Amino acid sequence: MILQVSIFLLFSTLSSSLDDRVTLHIAGTFPMESGSGGWAGGEACRPAVLMALEDVNNRLDIIPGYKLNINVSNSKCQPGLASQQLYDFLYTPPTKLMLLAGCSTVTTLIAGAAPVWNLVVISYGGSSPALSNRERFPTLFRTHPSANMQNPTRLSLFEKFNWKRISILESVEEVFTSTSKDLEELCRKNNIRADRQSFYGDPTDAIKTLVRQDARIIVGLFYETEARKVLCQAYRHKLYGPRYVWVFIGWYADTWYIPPVEEHLRCTADEMRTAAQYHFTTESIMLAGKDVMSQTGMTGQEFQRRLNEKLVTDPANAGGYPEAPLAYDAVWALALAFKCAKERLPDGVKLEHFNYENGTISQTLYECVRNTSFVGVSGQVMFSDSGDRIAKTQIEQMQDGKYVLMGYYDSNKQKLEWFDKEKWFTEREFKLYYSVSLFALIGIGLAIAICIYICRNSTRTIIVQSQPECNYILIGGCILCLFSLIFLGFPPDNIGISNTVFSILCHTRLTILLYGFTLAYGSMFAKVWIVHRMGATENQQLALRQKDEPVEETPWDGIRTLISSMVGRQPMRKLSTQAGYDALLERRSTFLNQPIPASRFYWVVVAFLVLDTVITVIWVILDPLQKVEQKFAVILPNASEKAVLNNDIDTVIEPVLEQCRSSQQEIWIAILLGYKCLLLIFGIFLSYECRNLKLRFVNDSHLIGLAIYNVAVLSLVTGPVVTLLTPGLADANFVFVSVTVLLCSYISLGLIFGPKIRHIHKVPPSADEVIANGNASDIAGRGSSITKPPMSKSELKRYELLKNENEYLDREIQEKDKRIRQCKERLEMLLQLSTSERAKLKDVPINNNNTTTTTSGFSEEHVTFSSPPTTLTTTLIELQPCNDNTPAGYTKLSDEDEIEQLSSSSSDEILL
Repeated sequence: MILQVSIFLLFSTLSSSLDDRVTLHIAGTFPMESGSGGWAGGEACRPAVLMALEDVNNRLDIIPGYKLNINVSNSKCQPGLASQQLYDFLYTPPTKLMLLAGCSTVTTLIAGAAPVWNLVVISYGGSSPALSNRERFPTLFRTHPSANMQNPTRLSLFEKFNWKRISILESVEEVFTSTSKDLEELCRKNNIRADRQSFYGDPTDAIKTLVRQDARIIVGLFYETEARKVLCQAYRHKLYGPRYVWVFIGWYADTWYIPPVEEHLRCTADEMRTAAQYHFTTESIMLAGKDVMSQTGMTGQEFQRRLNEKLVTDPANAGGYPEAPLAYDAVWALALAFKCAKERLPDGVKLEHFNYENGTISQTLYECVRNTSFVGVSGQVMFSDSGDRIAKTQIEQMQDGKYVLMGYYDSNKQKLEWFDKEKWFTEREFKLYYSVSLFALIGIGLAIAICIYICRNSTRTIIVQSQPECNYILIGGCILCLFSLIFLGFPPDNIGISNTVFSILCHTRLTILLYGFTLAYGSMFAKVWIVHRMGATENQQLALRQKDEPVEETPWDGIRTLISSMVGRQPMRKLSTQAGYDALLERRSTFLNQPIPASRFYWVVVAFLVLDTVITVIWVILDPLQKVEQKFAVILPNASEKAVLNNDIDTVIEPVLEQCRSSQQEIWIAILLGYKCLLLIFGIFLSYECRNLKLRFVNDSHLIGLAIYNVAVLSLVTGPVVTLLTPGLADANFVFVSVTVLLCSYISLGLIFGPKIRHIHKVPPSADEVIANGNASDIAGRGSSITKPPMSKSELKRYELLKNENEYLDREIQEKDKRIRQCKERLEMLLQLSTSERAKLKDVPINNNNTTTTTSGFSEEHVTFSSPPTTLTTTLIELQPCNDNTPAGYTKLSDEDEIEQLSSSSSDEILL
């Protein structure tokens, strides 16, 4: 409850303090309509003034104890009407402390009469140079810069384009006549001929005079309504196009050239738009930058957003919209002047004591306004001794119905900052750049379509076996190479860009083309490199190693050697035979058909990319590319000898070649081209070496070789031509590089992906090769870099035969193991025989060809015995019963047969 009471008392006190403030009254005239000819700036300036009053009154720290109120009127930019309104302001209570004025004609009247009543006037729209006369207008200040400030800007424009003769078309209002006189005098001092033509109301006769004088560069000084009449007559008298340049005032609305219905002009909107194309405008900067925070707490963009919400019409069509920030800052200038005067007035003298006979308060207000300096929504607000606003000037050009900023002019430094964005009427055709760009875009679209098609059929065997990762890298590289052609020919002759943007463009061209070539050619080089390594190096070493080494012995070979040594025969060493060599070739074929990890290809491409990056970064850091202009002789197209003698030439072309140059460019190009040429030559060698080698998982190695031949030959021919023969021929240079990139990209894509697409289109998936222990979809879906090798139908049949044989041999091995176990059990049983039975066997001799006798002795105290003789071992083995699973053709041998068998030349073989 106490909190609610406190809040209520706080708001009551605040409201009471606001209501108790003393009201200071000001008056303002706003031209809400242009009438027969004038400036309807009040449409946007009046809402801006009301918004400023609202902001000032909402802040108690601006004028403590006071608030502002304004009395407004519509002057229609007519001095007679404005004089009547001024009389009403002065003799109708309450007393006004200051006045705001709009267009120059009304400002001239009000500012001339204001000193009589000790009034200070601030004009937000008066631009007439005559208003700078301090003797005529001693109490006038302007937030709108003087029109004379545009003349140095116009002169700098003439000098930039070397225009030596101009014509000035002016309306008879003082603001324009004084401006034209100042411009004429300025041109004469700088050796530029200036002719003046004036009109009042209808500009038809003045336009005809300009046609007779063969005027080419025309400066127009008139209000917006008259500007539409001038432009319509210019269209009707063909005073527009490539032979003419118009320079208008910059404070018109953005769509000023579109004629309203009520004006009844005999020109359509399209005709007016055609005549207005490529004209220039000059105007002081009236809006602060987006990052400039004003003292009012807003940026220029924030002010425009607030103003747009208060306008009832489209801002582009609202009169005075460019000058609205000036009107807003005018209110803040007088508010700060009131604050300054309140602090400077003597004790006992207050602002509300002002009357039209009180010179003390008036003089204090004058000094405060003259010393005003603050950051407003239009930029820095300060006044010169003559009461003029100090500001920079901007130049714009109408391009396709929109104004484009061309540059700035600083009158204090006399420096023109130009952005090189101008455009002109031209009949020249630029087919080369646009033709190359069209083919490049078609190639990019084709590459993207191929990539999508390959992705959709990624499970097909022909795609799985072609290293699809390298294929995607190749497609990406071709896209970058084709895309680089757009930057390589940019900007065309009819487009201008700044030096900074051009420098960035130079490095972009280099980087995109370099990386595109590395990705495209590097992916193909990686394939032939891996194929060569596997086919010509690793497999050859494997073959040599296998030929020199004996075949690895099995346990059965050891048993045969033991038995042969027991019977006194030299054991035979089993060496590689023709069958073994055939097995070696089979192993080599199997090795070449093994899956290849994709990482092996990636490392090759990554190595090239790293090398390119290192060279490029060092180049850019140590010796960056810059814009260098090379000028050639002037060209006079379609000019006769008579026209040249009479200096009656419509078009003069001065060719200028804009190049990307660095101080040590030849060295850097030599490094890059040398490294790339070696890579191309090495690629040709590898392709030739691998021409007869086929790997299952690089099934397109032959096509890759053909593509490398194509790229290498074209590149090795184009590189020296572009570098040595056509350095100064821009078109020839561009043609050679473009044709090479287009041919390499199109042919490479066609060679590598054409057969695959044809195969996929003609062969159904059911007829594709199958993969052992799985299918293609399983392999493609694993995302692994190693896949199982697929097999053809003939190989599948052979696989089934080998599988059956392996099963049979496995059963045989199990049977032999079983018989060995039985033999071991039998031997153990014999060792446990009684002593009497062993004694009988003690003196049994075994006679072979070498008569070797083996004995086994026993004693009662300590039993000793030796291994059973070979004859006994063989006999025991043969005593085992015949197994039912004995293969057909197997016959049981007797003891004598066994002994005879052991004594034969094939004693190294035994049937177990």
